Amino acid sequence: MTMNDSTTDGVWRDRCVKRLVELDPWLKPELAQPIADDLCERSRWRAMAPEDAAQRVFDVGNRRGNAPGNSMHLRPGDGQPG
Repeated sequence: MTMNDSTTDGVWRDRCVKRLVELDPWLKPELAQPIADDLCERSRWRAMAPEDAAQRVFDVGNRRGNAPGNSMHLRPGDGQPG
């Protein structure tokens, strides 16, 4: 799923944060915000729907044992899509 170009960066970030917090209830929005900010700045991530980007980061983090809410945060560039 790709993102509609009319979605503003702020809306994209808000939706990404919301999804990250849904995926990991221990993750506070203020800790999810820098992850969403970083993803939004990377064109390959920004081209995805924010919920899809959040899911991808969460899935990669889980495979590595360091999902966003854990003490070892995943750096978004680590799971950059294809």
